[in-house]
Amino acid sequence: MRETNVNHPIPPQIAQLKAILEEEIALHAGLREDLTAEAAKDGSLDSSEFLALQQRKYTRAHQIGGLEEKRMEAVRALAAHWQMPEAKLSLQEISHRVDGATGAELLMYRDSLLALIEEIRHLAKETGGNAAARLKAIDATLAVIGEAARLHPTYSQGGKVRQRPPTFKQTSA
Repeated sequence: MRETNVNHPIPPQIAQLKAILEEEIALHAGLREDLTAEAAKDGSLDSSEFLALQQRKYTRAHQIGGLEEKRMEAVRALAAHWQMPEAKLSLQEISHRVDGATGAELLMYRDSLLALIEEIRHLAKETGGNAAARLKAIDATLAVIGEAARLHPTYSQGGKVRQRPPTFKQTSA
């Protein structure tokens, strides 16, 4: 049976966990802002802006991954402290094992993270769909250019009209 609001003494790992969650929320919020900016400019970013944005998103995602490792370490330490299986120790469970204010704060962090992650998923799907549509349009344009290049008549050195294969690679555009 699960213990609820037992008011165990707050182990020191809770402060570490809260700090990790606060940092994760800030990084997720930054990632959401990056994706929102990308969606708002939908294909109108110049190459330097686009590369800078991609680098920021990559850096944030990498930092989030590192924080997730630290969060899991803190949860393992709490599981050991409370002598319970790590797999059963979710943020919700942890919040029920500490005092009311700290537990409520942990639940608030959990809810904030879940909401941010859902927004990020939605924005990533939107920007990914837009990028895929642009790539499809580029492929179609390249196909038209390729076909026109194959059909475009050229003249030989002897002055005779001939069909000449394209001299550029379609994939180089």
